[in-house]
Amino acid sequence: MSAFPAKLIVVDDVFAIGDGLLLFTPTVPFAMADNVHLRRGDRLELRRPDGTVLQTTLFGVFRHSPSDGTVGISVKPFTKADVPIGTEIWKVGQSSIEP
Repeated sequence: MSAFPAKLIVVDDVFAIGDGLLLFTPTVPFAMADNVHLRRGDRLELRRPDGTVLQTTLFGVFRHSPSDGTVGISVKPFTKADVPIGTEIWKVGQSSIEP
């Protein structure tokens, strides 16, 4: 099991999908996702460029088809303005949701 916290990505784009759901790029390489046991419900920190931090949980992990060797991550309920470019997304704890 990996140590926490673990930086997953630095956001370079944000996509709003409906009711407060946000998706991010870049996506997380399989090796990183496996190393930190990334799964829905994990505790995340969104560390914004202005130094403020949002606490949230990972809403979803999804694979692309065809696979590009990465997984996408999503959170909610937020707007694009809540997560500016340059925000670091960190996993800071394990999922409280049963597998």
